[in-house]
Amino acid sequence: MADYKDDSKTVTRVLSSTIHEPADTPDGRVKEGAWIRFLTFLHWYPKDMPSEEKKLILRLDLSILIFGCLSFFIKYLDQASLTNAYVSGMREDLNFKGNDLNYVTATFWASYCTFMIPACYFMTHYPANYVLPGLEVGWGICTFGLAWSQNLQNVYAMRFFTGIFECCSFTGTIYVIGSWYKPGEIGRRVSLFFIASPLGTMFAGYLQAAAYTNLHGVHGLAGWRWLFIVDAIITIPIATIGFFVFPDVPSRKKPRFLTTANHDLASKRLEGVTAPPQLKLSKSIFKRVLSRWHWYLLVLQWTLLDQNVAPGGQPFSLYLKAYPKIYSIVQVNTLPTITTAISIVAALTAGIFADKTGKFWLASSAATLPVIAGISLLVAWNVGEKGRLAGFFLTGFQGVMSPMTMSWATVIMAGDAEERAVVTASMNAIGQAIAAGSQVVQFPASRAPNFHAGSSSALATTVVQLVVIFLILFLWNRDKKKAIGSSADQGQERWSMRQIE
Repeated sequence: MADYKDDSKTVTRVLSSTIHEPADTPDGRVKEGAWIRFLTFLHWYPKDMPSEEKKLILRLDLSILIFGCLSFFIKYLDQASLTNAYVSGMREDLNFKGNDLNYVTATFWASYCTFMIPACYFMTHYPANYVLPGLEVGWGICTFGLAWSQNLQNVYAMRFFTGIFECCSFTGTIYVIGSWYKPGEIGRRVSLFFIASPLGTMFAGYLQAAAYTNLHGVHGLAGWRWLFIVDAIITIPIATIGFFVFPDVPSRKKPRFLTTANHDLASKRLEGVTAPPQLKLSKSIFKRVLSRWHWYLLVLQWTLLDQNVAPGGQPFSLYLKAYPKIYSIVQVNTLPTITTAISIVAALTAGIFADKTGKFWLASSAATLPVIAGISLLVAWNVGEKGRLAGFFLTGFQGVMSPMTMSWATVIMAGDAEERAVVTASMNAIGQAIAAGSQVVQFPASRAPNFHAGSSSALATTVVQLVVIFLILFLWNRDKKKAIGSSADQGQERWSMRQIE
């Protein structure tokens, strides 16, 4: 326990030194450090935001986003690693046949989605700063076990338990982000959190290429096995960071890295803007959720975007694998990183734009158009090799949809923390569950390289995605007008009562 406290103090000192808190100015104003001034110059903070508030948000950014992004990064590194390992020798070593890769992927998503909503309930009862890092440790153990798989059955078992340990990571981090930030601060931070997933996917390609080139055969292990060993090793320090710096929700406990004054300010700035998270779900929560449009449309939209992101992932790798005379193993692992690079730049740009304007719908609809163009090229197919590559690359713009939809959902439900927890968990669980089943049919490995049926289906759901964006916008604007009208009526009633008195 003493060591734990000492490490906690060390982390707090690191956070403080990063923020760089110089003495106040003679007139009493808080003097801003160079790092905060630089971030203000980049418009990460509004220029008119008080310096003390900027320092608070920087502390939150360093604690929530460092662990959140690293955790999300390693999860997608793992997911991409399975595909990269498959095309780099795992298929032959473990005797995969037909659509076995699709079934293994479906097994992971089945456990992931089954435990998602129960995990959301669990998160409302126990500290997030212990739950999420603890699950990270379990995830690392399962990934390490995957490196020693001797047959397909071992792979199924490891992926099933990996899904259980991963199910709370995404929704739990989003829940914590929505509990500490104002609506106008959420978009860019959720986008930053989300780009960790394509970064993980991108890094996995280069990591597998490096493992295949430099570690293949070392200690008698194939390069693809070393990939999972490295994944597991990376997980340990990430989990350690989480135990020390990741916060619980503000209504439950003050984080170690915040002073009492900081914690009071964090709570005060959210009053009337974001409902505080509840310690447990109320009995009326499901009645409230099912009586509003939020659950239905947001779950639908998340289901659609999960369908539409598929062509640029595993199908792209299988397409490249099908042409060994054109693409080397290194190219098979690295070319898909162009798609992920596009998604990273597009997602972060969209997040900054959405925070500044509040127009989540505009960023989402603008990103949907190039995705429609890219999938159309894949449906047409006879557009030449460069045309097909362009089609796969353009699907990278779909990376905007996840952070924009989740940020928008968080803002829409800012007034009800319980609803926000249940709906966001439902979005991820239901969307991923449907995707896990549908992609086995739409993009079976045995159909490579031309997934015409899957691409045609994705094109249709991408068009529907665009329609749903405007439907959500319409209903959200309607609700805001009702809220304004209700406030005006209450104000008029109070004014009338004062006149009578």
